[in-house]
Amino acid sequence: PRDQILLFRETLGDRIPADHSVRLMAEILDALDWSSWERRYVLVAGQPPIHPRIMAGAILYGLTHGLRSSRRLEWACGHAVDFMWLVEGRTIDHSTFCGFRTRFKKELKDLFHQIGRVAMGMGLLSLNQTALDGTRVKANSSRSGTASAATLAERLAALDEQIDRMMAEADEADQRDQDLFGDCVSVTTLPRELSDVKRRQARLRQALEAAQAADASHPNRRRASKVPVADPESAIMPNKEGGYAPNYNPVAAVDGASGMIVDADVLNEMTEGERVIPTVERVEAAFGKKPEQFLADSTFATGGNLSALAAREIEAVMPVGQKPLPEDHPVRRADPSVPVPEEDWSKLPRRAQTGQLDRAAFVYDAGRDVYWCPAGRALPLFQTKTKERGTSESSVYRVYQCSSCAGCGLAAACLAKGSARRTVSHDQHDGVRRAAAARMNTPRGQATYARRAHLAETPNAVIKQVMGLRQFLHRGLEKVRTEWLWACTAFNLRKLVKARGILRAAVRFEPA
Repeated sequence: PRDQILLFRETLGDRIPADHSVRLMAEILDALDWSSWERRYVLVAGQPPIHPRIMAGAILYGLTHGLRSSRRLEWACGHAVDFMWLVEGRTIDHSTFCGFRTRFKKELKDLFHQIGRVAMGMGLLSLNQTALDGTRVKANSSRSGTASAATLAERLAALDEQIDRMMAEADEADQRDQDLFGDCVSVTTLPRELSDVKRRQARLRQALEAAQAADASHPNRRRASKVPVADPESAIMPNKEGGYAPNYNPVAAVDGASGMIVDADVLNEMTEGERVIPTVERVEAAFGKKPEQFLADSTFATGGNLSALAAREIEAVMPVGQKPLPEDHPVRRADPSVPVPEEDWSKLPRRAQTGQLDRAAFVYDAGRDVYWCPAGRALPLFQTKTKERGTSESSVYRVYQCSSCAGCGLAAACLAKGSARRTVSHDQHDGVRRAAAARMNTPRGQATYARRAHLAETPNAVIKQVMGLRQFLHRGLEKVRTEWLWACTAFNLRKLVKARGILRAAVRFEPA
């Protein structure tokens, strides 16, 4: 009965089973080093601070149960027994959680690495295999709340006029109050209405700068660039469910043995492919070991990435878009100077768009540095040219050209309209591309790559579905990066708690 008097009140610990996940999580957090967090605390003023282990523990434990908002955490700390036990009966309000989330970015990254090193010490995390993938998460900005630089300039001009008018009215009111009450009236505090308008003005200026920068980076674009007004640091990206909206592009690298995240970042542009080498370098710096095998989809399989991974002796398992021809294909003949038999011309690889002979129909002879066409004619080196690739390294192309295509029976299928000679080219990364394609074409390569989807996409699915992170709560790239790191840390802690629970159960039931 609700009104029955209890002679012996139970403790919070009595309500939490010995194998409860919150106990296992607390044990892990208690064993970590919090000294860098403690150094950020001011201990000479105000109430005694709540230890960062308790604050971070509540946030991380809440994320593992899908509680992201600070108000929901405040409620849980006062009503849910497991949260009450974790925070040791303290009452923590939502504003304290809000400030704590964004204050300790550097220390949070260290905590993320500490948890990874604990997993490595337990033999869970090996870095023998690492998979990388990105996803889309909505920004805290409306899909319809976007504007071009011209529109933003008009809004800003109208707002400037409104501010000037409000400032004049505020000055008149201050002068009247000063005449009545003297100099005790504060002239340093803006009226609330004016303060709100000032914030709108600052946000519009930031959005205008972002729109102007986007227009400057794409001078040949027919339509003016639009930026999200509420969060100008986000970017308009395509959604998988259709259409475009303000989004961020989180990227996570996952360990193949444990399934734990070993590196996390957030981009505000669709340049995932450029994150491979920075990811490898951060993982090696954090854990003292570089990945032995790197799995990623075709987005990351650029020539520069493949060459850089090869230079670091890391095996790249990525589809490069050029599947090697079978060993018994007519193109792969013992002597490439001997023409492909005419009856096999229909088997020659062709481009899907034009029907012309594809580059795969030409055999490269590295010893003589020439290509051989299906008709047995040599294409010697014709010229070398350089192409700039945005902010990444330049591509150096070696162009090979046939000395004469006259009288060739394959000329109609080989030459582009208006061309008299066929050319074939490759860049400085062609060798590593061929090696990657050959690796992917083996049973081992295919079996290894088949693991990529499960490894790389599972963390994104759990963070979105279980933790509910389908839209960021914060605005601005740095705050969003911190929010994503909290989620990735919670994901790893969830994995570690589960592994520790299994290990404890195995020890408990081990026969004597």
